[in-house]
Amino acid sequence: MPLIQSLAVGLLACAVHCLAPAALADSSQPGPFAVSQRTVTITRASGTTFTAQIRYPASSAAANAPFATAAAPAPAITFGHGFLSAVDLYDSTMDHLASHGYIVIATTSEGSLLPNHANFALDIRQCLTWLEQQNALATSWLVGDVNTAAFGVSGHSMGGGASALAAAADPRIKCLATLAAAETNPSAAAAATSIQRPSCFITAAQDAIVAPSSTLTEYNNCDAPRQFVSIAGGSHCGFVDSAIIACDSGTLPRPDQLAKTRSLLLDWFDAHLRFQPRAFTAAWGAGTPIAGTTTTRDARTTLTLGASALSGAAGAKPLETTITITNIGPDSTAFVLRASSSPFDVSFVPANIAELAAGQSATATVRVGSSAAGNASIVIDVVRGRDAAGASAALAVNFTAPPAGPADLDHNGVVDAADLATLQNSWGKCAGCAADFDHNGVVDAADLAVLLSGWS
Repeated sequence: MPLIQSLAVGLLACAVHCLAPAALADSSQPGPFAVSQRTVTITRASGTTFTAQIRYPASSAAANAPFATAAAPAPAITFGHGFLSAVDLYDSTMDHLASHGYIVIATTSEGSLLPNHANFALDIRQCLTWLEQQNALATSWLVGDVNTAAFGVSGHSMGGGASALAAAADPRIKCLATLAAAETNPSAAAAATSIQRPSCFITAAQDAIVAPSSTLTEYNNCDAPRQFVSIAGGSHCGFVDSAIIACDSGTLPRPDQLAKTRSLLLDWFDAHLRFQPRAFTAAWGAGTPIAGTTTTRDARTTLTLGASALSGAAGAKPLETTITITNIGPDSTAFVLRASSSPFDVSFVPANIAELAAGQSATATVRVGSSAAGNASIVIDVVRGRDAAGASAALAVNFTAPPAGPADLDHNGVVDAADLATLQNSWGKCAGCAADFDHNGVVDAADLAVLLSGWS
């Protein structure tokens, strides 16, 4: 297995213990960190420069405050603004991510009437290069504070299309989340065919500026784990903090659209950059959908249970069924198996699935045990080691009370009048009868004594 996939499987196996901070139940709410802001100058490979705003978890909310050491090393997101839209219009979204421990950097370039989309995508990528440089620079205020293996990209409208261009071209980017992504020149829709990492295309159902059908083309072209999300009543300008010239509006109030956007983005990045089980459940699993959103998911993975329900006596041999996993592709990946919600003891054989090429399948066994009676629907997750996308399935499990000895003829956990009635109905010659406890071919006083000795 390639080293990067071995590392990913290890991270996923320890996810909730190894990576912090833990996410809140309501991911639209602010995180635990104060947020500070700086304006930085970034040098391109050509030697020219541009400025970028950077939001980050800090020791205080004052401008240029020191980085919050508890957040290090922090994952980072590079963000692209919309056409003629100042970076400040996205303050609430960027601050939200930073409050949860993310570094968010947004280029201010290409803000003219005639932006160059290709150059914009290059600047979005150059922001990540700057973070790598600052992380390695001994004199930098960010030295050692950036998780350079956990880069994501996002953007709105023009910036959404440019972020797709960046994701298609830059292997450092581990996931993409766009907001009403517009078509660009060069084509973001065409570039989507080259995106190899999980991509979430978030749209607003009442967008009057970038039709959701345009973004849907990017989703359809993306040959990687992908999602298409529609926010009911949302508008194009509902993704920014305040209206600008030529803005549209929808029936959903702006604060509500922004809250849903915050949840969607945080869940997505936490799932793919932090490998958090809670976020995986929200993004790919059996979590409760965000109210007012509709999501189409394609994890490039299928999961099929041999049985959808299991039943048996508690305390006995574990119940089991098979799991068949298929990797749709486009690249090979290993898989981690886990039960994300279970009151029972759950194990898998094998514990993980070795690397599968695109189109390959593998089968594992899930075993469920319990020492006490009970029933629950447990959720089985299959998580891709390559990119932390995946699929889930529900397995209904029912454990009945263990028999209270051989005299518990109806296996309800007690020896009572019902068992006595069964014995009486079998009285006399009755070869093979359950009530013939001494197996002498006759149900008689000796068998009655056995039953009475076990009376509950």
